[in-house]
Amino acid sequence: MVITLSGVTGVGKSYFKKAIQDDLGIEAQVIVTTRKMRDGEKDGIDKKFVTDEEFEKLKKAGEIVVTFEYLGNKYGYPKKNMQSKLNSVVELHYSIIYQLKEEVKNTFSIYMLPKNLEIAKQKLKERNLPKDVEKARLDEIEEHIKRFKEDEELRGQFDYVFYNDYTEKAREELMKIIKEKINNLK
Repeated sequence: MVITLSGVTGVGKSYFKKAIQDDLGIEAQVIVTTRKMRDGEKDGIDKKFVTDEEFEKLKKAGEIVVTFEYLGNKYGYPKKNMQSKLNSVVELHYSIIYQLKEEVKNTFSIYMLPKNLEIAKQKLKERNLPKDVEKARLDEIEEHIKRFKEDEELRGQFDYVFYNDYTEKAREELMKIIKEKINNLK
């Protein structure tokens, strides 16, 4: 099963992906991207960083699926990982949930919303992104939440909506939900 984490920037997708790895022993998939590596990121661990040319070769060879562009960068998931029988977790931009569900049948899709929008915005600002990227992502937050709340078809693509209050209790709650889902598959 592929567990997907979607939601606005700053809601804790990366944090929860790591928690799922640490607490539940579920492997995190590494997305392939043309985005430049940020300080502290490790190639092949956080993301697989490639050139535009390398990305297009992988795409043409059918080695990556569920591809999309975001803020001028390309992203895609390794096909072998998405079709594996092993449980894994990925962060997923909400706009490609339809594409993912066509490609990968065994998913548990989670949409994350912040209980406090200002905390999500502050978390984004703490990343020290280039100002133009930070502004674009801040602008997207409210539009993203509005679309999710108004678009019933989009909401229907997600199996669970999780509200993050940025506490240890939230972490425990999400781990419990995922454990129950995995146990129900056995």
